[in-house]
Amino acid sequence: MRVIEWYYRIAEADGKQAANLALQQFHAIYARAQDRELFDGKNPADRIKKFPKQSRERFVQAGEMPHLMAAIAEEMPRVETYFLTLLWTGCRRDEARLMEWKDLDFPNALWHNPTTKTGVPHTVPLPAQLVTRLQALPKVADVVFHSAPNGKNGFRAGLWSVTSVTHAWRRIRTRACLPDVRIHDLRRTAASWLAISGANLPVIQRMLNHTALTSTQVYARLSVAPVRLALNDQAERMLRTGPAMKADPMLQEWPG
Repeated sequence: MRVIEWYYRIAEADGKQAANLALQQFHAIYARAQDRELFDGKNPADRIKKFPKQSRERFVQAGEMPHLMAAIAEEMPRVETYFLTLLWTGCRRDEARLMEWKDLDFPNALWHNPTTKTGVPHTVPLPAQLVTRLQALPKVADVVFHSAPNGKNGFRAGLWSVTSVTHAWRRIRTRACLPDVRIHDLRRTAASWLAISGANLPVIQRMLNHTALTSTQVYARLSVAPVRLALNDQAERMLRTGPAMKADPMLQEWPG
């Protein structure tokens, strides 16, 4: 009972997702103790049902994009190109962070990405604007987005750390006045902008490397936006061909 009270106090103070994370860590501590035979009772976190995970829908809006692009442009070329890679290809943070020169096919504007969350290699078409920026970066390590090249432990010493990436993003989003936008929201932004522009769900699925179309269905409501706009324009054109409408269309009588 005390664990349940602790869990709900965290949810009230810091939010449900914070409570879920705390419960997960609490469960792991007791599981480790059981593995080491330091505790032989039942894990007290087993009987607590987690709060449902809330789907996040935040992406960079049209009015926010100029501020984000300006903030990214103020960074050094390597940092700028890294975040543009996330924004323009929809890849995940670590997929871009682990990008290697040997996997880039510049003549065909392709990135053969072997490191994905699903474990399935993904061939990513690269926009021409991104290819130009990637080709301009110096090749001082096996990885494209290096941190400290010429390290003692081979090319891994040049790998850009997650902490450094996070610090760079905080700097960018603060400059762009977008404090609630996370790094992963750039992936969501890439997919959302495609949907709004009229791209169909299989295209978005391919970009995101989703194994099932159901994972991409969240963008279905956005993909109808250009259809709605086209229908609105069409209705307006049709109205212009007929007699002038009354002030309140609901007062119009149906033709007999």
